[in-house]
Amino acid sequence: MMTTRTVSAADLHIGDLVLPPVGPPRRVTLHRLQGTPPVAVIGYAGQTGQQAVPVSERFTVLAGKPHAG
Repeated sequence: MMTTRTVSAADLHIGDLVLPPVGPPRRVTLHRLQGTPPVAVIGYAGQTGQQAVPVSERFTVLAGKPHAG
């Protein structure tokens, strides 16, 4: 069964499938923390460039495996 979880930008991992408020799910391909105060720099598969967001910003991530039943 596919479930969702909510994590901060600081807790994202490469390979996470993020569900944005609008548009298709995006796979995280780049994640790093930088600067003072820190920001999370995130890159997505199929998109050029990166997005810098506060480390406290919340993301919905698809978790679990599809149920084959």
